[in-house]
Amino acid sequence: MSITTIVQDIIRYFADLTGNPGWSIIIVTVLIKVITHPLTVKQLRSMEQIKAITPKMKELEAKYKGQPQEYQSRMAELYRDNNVNPMAGCLPSLIPLPVLIVFFRVLQNHEFVASLQGAAAGFLWMPDFSKPDPLFLMPVLSAATTWLSMSQTAADQSQKSMVIIMPLMMGWFATQMPAGAAIYWVVTNIVTIAQNWLVRRQLSAEKGVVR
Repeated sequence: MSITTIVQDIIRYFADLTGNPGWSIIIVTVLIKVITHPLTVKQLRSMEQIKAITPKMKELEAKYKGQPQEYQSRMAELYRDNNVNPMAGCLPSLIPLPVLIVFFRVLQNHEFVASLQGAAAGFLWMPDFSKPDPLFLMPVLSAATTWLSMSQTAADQSQKSMVIIMPLMMGWFATQMPAGAAIYWVVTNIVTIAQNWLVRRQLSAEKGVVR
């Protein structure tokens, strides 16, 4: 059984339960975010740890400029001494895109979309989940929520440039993708924004500083 078949079955189950595929996509998206929440917490903790040792990282970069091997060795030692795993923050950021591709493929299947209970009624202003949003509101929301989500975690200048590029890319992609896939992306971003705010507030409280 392929991953697309599994996702189709899950979407169909919640579509039958709620009477509309739009709510089904939202429920499935929230469930994915709930399941991966521990990874999100780990990611944000790792980012906060890296932020705390950034001054030392810059000192090492200046001290061992032109000595890449020694620099890498000192950096590994710095991570080890501070119990920091620089790769811990990568996985949660990579999860949404493969899932988006799965949603894209699932919702391009017109026969599957037509078989869903309530699909003929559409969802909000979107008449067909397998086609792009005709009013282009989802592309705008995709770009805006991507920007908000990335703005919460952007730390250095290279990341800040991606805060501009990535939302524009996702906004353009959303003009081409099925409206249902765009719903997934927007809801993912909204839940991520809420998670980031809550987790950062929790981490601040642990340090005795409430933002």
